[in-house]
Amino acid sequence: MNEFLNKVKEKRILIELLEQFGILLYWEVLMYFLVHSTLKGFSVWNVLFIIPLSFVLCALSNLFNRYGRHELLYRCALIILVSLFYLTDLIYYKTFGSLLSASMLGTGGDALSNFGWSIKATLVENLPLIILFELPVLFQFVRYLFVKSHESFRARERLAMIVSAIVIWNLIVVALPLSGKEDHSVYGAYHSRYIDTDTASAKLGVLANFVVESRYAAFGKDDSLSLLHNGDNVVIEAENSKEEKEEEMIEEAPVIEYNSFEELDFSRLNELSEDEIINSLCTYLDKEVPTLHNEYTGMFEGYNLIYICAESFSSLAIDKELTPTLYKLANNGIVLNNYYNSFKNVTTNGEYAFLSGLWPDVARQNTNMGVISGTMGQSINKNMSTALGAMFNKNEGIQSRAYHNYYGYYYGRNETLPNMGFDCKFMDEGMTFTTSWPASDLEMMEQSVDDYINDRQFCTYYMTFSGHGNYTTANVMVAKNLDTVSEYVDMSQPTSATGYLSCNYELEKAMTYLLERLEAKEILDKTVIVLTGDHYPYYLTDIAYEALKGEAKDEDFESYHSTCIIYNSGLDKKIEVDTPCCNVDILPTIYNLFGIDYDSRLYAGTDIFGNGMHIAQLYNKNFITDYVKYNFTTGEKKWLINIEDYDQDLLDSYLENAINTVKNRYAMSIQIEQSDFYGFVFDNLKKY
Repeated sequence: MNEFLNKVKEKRILIELLEQFGILLYWEVLMYFLVHSTLKGFSVWNVLFIIPLSFVLCALSNLFNRYGRHELLYRCALIILVSLFYLTDLIYYKTFGSLLSASMLGTGGDALSNFGWSIKATLVENLPLIILFELPVLFQFVRYLFVKSHESFRARERLAMIVSAIVIWNLIVVALPLSGKEDHSVYGAYHSRYIDTDTASAKLGVLANFVVESRYAAFGKDDSLSLLHNGDNVVIEAENSKEEKEEEMIEEAPVIEYNSFEELDFSRLNELSEDEIINSLCTYLDKEVPTLHNEYTGMFEGYNLIYICAESFSSLAIDKELTPTLYKLANNGIVLNNYYNSFKNVTTNGEYAFLSGLWPDVARQNTNMGVISGTMGQSINKNMSTALGAMFNKNEGIQSRAYHNYYGYYYGRNETLPNMGFDCKFMDEGMTFTTSWPASDLEMMEQSVDDYINDRQFCTYYMTFSGHGNYTTANVMVAKNLDTVSEYVDMSQPTSATGYLSCNYELEKAMTYLLERLEAKEILDKTVIVLTGDHYPYYLTDIAYEALKGEAKDEDFESYHSTCIIYNSGLDKKIEVDTPCCNVDILPTIYNLFGIDYDSRLYAGTDIFGNGMHIAQLYNKNFITDYVKYNFTTGEKKWLINIEDYDQDLLDSYLENAINTVKNRYAMSIQIEQSDFYGFVFDNLKKY
């Protein structure tokens, strides 16, 4: 160590460290600016975490204990590898709209092979940025060409660097409380098991966050038990108003019926387990109050259900002239005026929430090796008997079916969907298509409707594909439908905007065909159609979004304000609902409408017609209620009411309860999947 300190004094090691620090700082600043379009928020903590990483990089770049130019060549190779990490993140962000999390690395091979044409286009479009990222590599090569020799560090010097890196890293972690311990602080970003990659990377740095996520993925760490605590149900209204509502409810419903299983006693189940996570869930859920039956309970009992998760679908895809069928569906039936699509990207995140009523893990998942990444993939070997297909099979006595116009192996749908109760068909597994990427939604509909339309009752799930980006003429759906789209829309709009409409026009044709078949069979009025997007259309450029929306993007909230169709032609008039809601709320709402026997405590979502706190929550835990809009990543709040009319302590209690509810529902969801809680519950119901 003394020799190491002497070298520092000689400035040789210091110069090396400063060089590595400068390179990493350059990449971090560049990445931050590209993601956020500003350096506001790039803090001292982002810089501090670069210091120990510089020590590690310095130690690795001087790996050989000898002199010579080959050492410089090795350094060039190493710096290329590190630059590839940042380039991968850059291309992933430009392709999918967010940074790459460690937990999603398992799907990397599939993404490269299946998104190849799109990634190629992204590489070409971002060539200047790629060159900018590779400037440090160019510097190293110039150095290699002109420097004839280079002195390496000895093994004990490199070991001292690694030890120093560990010490400095831990000192930084110890100092994190100086930033505060709130959820939106750097401390919260570092320690939370439940934070998304984009938010954490903004606060820690891209490489530092990847190190933290890799630790979670490799070893796991559960801080969720401290999150699961029941709070007070704080209601913002006058006490006399609350009493009047309770009296009205009693008058209208003399017998109060809960959405719960009478035989499900969490306190007794708790006694049957010694697992800490399962015990925590039982304790938490035992204190949760089930939702009540309401005036809409059983409205669609005995009806058919067609449940559609549409690729990149949003309100932006609906046009009265271009897509009259989608327009009719979206503006009739049950209209959700305050529906928010929670997810920025990753189709199976939206699928999982839509089919299970639970939140997926969006970042630091303790990956089950050998199983597909992502929560839906992790659920393959877990009990999913509360998911859509299984519940309709059990309650309605039918065989639920699922269709997807791509290969079943992708995202493991050929295993996850059957585990959720569906009999499935995929590309080359029961269906064939004229194109593969993307494939036609219309062709999928044409090949599937006859499977179920003559059944006594059916539950059918579709995961569509035609809406997938990117939205250039290289996309076969854009090329196929662009001429038709040009007859209805202003073609001076950005290419991405007209391309997006062209892709979704294929969904319009599919839905038109479906309605025609149902009407011809005279069962349209006995069929409920539910349709929403899997995630925000992340391939849309900012200017394309603005052209379609008529306003600039609001990444915090309004970009996610979207459409969820719940349509039935037999309703006398449309039912408009202003309740804030999101993806996880749709499944319990459907169960209530169909009169399905379910226990609301087992879901993170809430029936939109039911009692309890209604929250439109996004993937990063930003949320909206009837009273407040809260940015979880910054701690900023915006009250949607005149706060001068309310007691400040009441408002503070309400916001605290809302924040805890969001955290609890998310933590509960992850714990349920990871512990196979449903398996434990239903396997043990008969044991007491």
